[in-house]
Amino acid sequence: MTLQLNIKKSLVGVAAVVMLFSLVACSNGGQSDAASSSSSSATSTQTNQKKASALLKKAQKQIENGQTSNALATLKKAQSLNNNDSKVSELLANVQNYLAAKEALNSGDTDSANSSLAKMTSEKTNGDALTSQAKDLSTKSAQLKEANRWYQNAYDAVSNGYYETAKADLAKLNALPSSVRGIKNLQEQGKALTNQISVASSSSTTSQSSSMNSNSNSSSSGASQTTGSLTDDQVDSVITSFTGTVGITNQRGLSFGVTQIGTNYYQVEVRQNNSSNTVGSLTGIYRYNTQTGSYSKLNTITGNYEK
Repeated sequence: MTLQLNIKKSLVGVAAVVMLFSLVACSNGGQSDAASSSSSSATSTQTNQKKASALLKKAQKQIENGQTSNALATLKKAQSLNNNDSKVSELLANVQNYLAAKEALNSGDTDSANSSLAKMTSEKTNGDALTSQAKDLSTKSAQLKEANRWYQNAYDAVSNGYYETAKADLAKLNALPSSVRGIKNLQEQGKALTNQISVASSSSTTSQSSSMNSNSNSSSSGASQTTGSLTDDQVDSVITSFTGTVGITNQRGLSFGVTQIGTNYYQVEVRQNNSSNTVGSLTGIYRYNTQTGSYSKLNTITGNYEK
């Protein structure tokens, strides 16, 4: 009996030792797995950081080569790998603002272009390849603003019969580089003004010649109405219909120039005169159909009539 008890105690002791070793082994295994997982995660993070750094360099090279749109895609990929890289985030924001400014400029919106460029300045882009491109874009924005001014001045001058002034303004417009789409469009529209000046000058010369000959021509008859011209009642009718449809208040100093360009189809120039009613600043040029009530307004940047 005593022998059996001793054997049982020995077996219990052996079992306890075996269990202890098993627990220690499990503990060591768990620690090993955790360490392995942590090491793997750290390695993955380091790999992504290296890839993001390589993509940043690639984007900088693309910008230097003028491939800004491609650089945008590269930087977005870099940020997805490492969103803690401040250099990637800063350059990405600058590229986005640059492209927004470029798009606005091509649309003729100098205010939005300048706003986007100002954000780039606040984000400290000095020193990278994008800075010189941004400065070039800023210069083009200023040139487009000048082009708008010269074209508008020339248009107003032609409308008021100041042809020499218009010629001078058009010369300044044409002296600007046509690398910006908006400037090129204005220069093309300027050609129409030049033709208008030529026609008006030729008509004036012909009129003077006819006037001189009329004194010696006994068969000369009274002046006839030019084909396509409108009577005062017709003009008033078009203006009344137009202002009611478009919603323009016929306020003090507002004047309208009406030209028939088709059946029930008219071009209407709206001007706001100065206090002495000697010069009218152009408010807008419209094309209006009196039958359908449809109208469109000239976009002086694109040269298109828009509804």
